[in-house]
Amino acid sequence: MNGNKCKVFLLSGFLGSGKTTLLKHLLEKHPEGERIAVLMNEFGKAGVDGDVVRRDGLEVIEISRGSIFCACAKGDFLRGLYTILKDYRPTVLLVEASGVADTTDMKKDLSHGMLHDYYRFAGNVCVIDAQRFEDWLDLFNAVSRQTESATHLLINKTDLVTKEEADALEEHLRSLNPSAKIARAEFGGIPWEFLADGGSQEKMKEIPGAEAWERFIEDTLSNMTPHMAPPDSLASLSAFWEGDPEKFKAALEKLPDDLVRSKGYFLDSDGEWKLFDIVEGGRPTYADAAPGFSQPRNLAIFIRRKRARREIPALLQEAGLKLLELRF
Repeated sequence: MNGNKCKVFLLSGFLGSGKTTLLKHLLEKHPEGERIAVLMNEFGKAGVDGDVVRRDGLEVIEISRGSIFCACAKGDFLRGLYTILKDYRPTVLLVEASGVADTTDMKKDLSHGMLHDYYRFAGNVCVIDAQRFEDWLDLFNAVSRQTESATHLLINKTDLVTKEEADALEEHLRSLNPSAKIARAEFGGIPWEFLADGGSQEKMKEIPGAEAWERFIEDTLSNMTPHMAPPDSLASLSAFWEGDPEKFKAALEKLPDDLVRSKGYFLDSDGEWKLFDIVEGGRPTYADAAPGFSQPRNLAIFIRRKRARREIPALLQEAGLKLLELRF
């Protein structure tokens, strides 16, 4: 017996705004009876966040080779949707978009062809960094596109600004997107009810075989206009490394000024796994990984404006670290 169509919520927002923090909060607070699956799309050749949120009983698919809204990763996205549908049959799918993605087409994508028979677009929650939004709006095209296409706007990190600044930001957001539902949060902490979309339940059709889905993918890709580059010119480096974690921390204090975002995980001196995060203009922050978290290698991801491939690897090597693999 077939159930209702899977509701899809897109989590969007620029790099470092707090999308993964929001995702983790929603996974902890989701209503009983909902079967949740997650599809994560990272800007770069390797992913961090999928490893961070993955846990027993949770279906997580990670796509790290381009934006799922571009031709370069659309096939992987459509195959991921089929895998989730066939193997897990969730009632809710949370899709975390890349921080530089142009998310204007998600609703249209889900109404296309076979997707319409199994998935229902339920909302686009754009996470707004209360501290950096105004600066980023002038610098990156993705910020305005994400904001204007959202159904929900979450002003995050309100603990880092004054009430007057938050009020002014909310007024600006209402001028950019008058129809969006707006909420404020610290650390992405909002009730699940914020996502309530009011849409009616619709029955899904019988799930097709893999060959039929592949034909649908081929037809979709053949009718797309290729778009291989992200909307903003940014460069990504993923570095797998080994060495003294204290030397790695020291190297993070010397990163280039054009850095937009850096994140990753490493085995610390005390034998525990740590997560690190840097948002443009800020210093590194560290947090303990969840109990049971373990990876075969340390990973650091760097996203910057310049395409200077040698600078950061040289910095890490000068700190005495061994680079096991680099992905550009």
